[in-house]
Amino acid sequence: MTVNRTQNQTGPATLTIFYASPLADSAGNTTSAAPSTSTNQSTPTSDRTPFGRTETIDMKHRHESEILSELMEMTKATPVVATPEEEAELRELAEEERQSGLDRARNAAYTEQKRQEKALLDQARGAVGPA
Repeated sequence: MTVNRTQNQTGPATLTIFYASPLADSAGNTTSAAPSTSTNQSTPTSDRTPFGRTETIDMKHRHESEILSELMEMTKATPVVATPEEEAELRELAEEERQSGLDRARNAAYTEQKRQEKALLDQARGAVGPA
């Protein structure tokens, strides 16, 4: 898969799907890997030719779920169900993220308390002028 990105946000936002012809797949004509991403418009989209057909999806101002639905319908893709191990890993990651949020809040409160204590000490020492 090749992803070409542009800096021009006013231009079109299209997802182009290149389907290889069945003959190209069986003949083994896909010997080299295409680059995975590019911000250079001169980069070829893929060197895997010939294409059986291409289809495009206009992504401008559309929600990702709409784009995914259209992509899945267009390519006849099916969702992959997570294994129990993957589900357990996702739960573990969610718990770690929750704990990280608690830790960030606790650290922010501690830092704020230390800042206030320092300000009081500086004021008591006369380092800070009257408010």
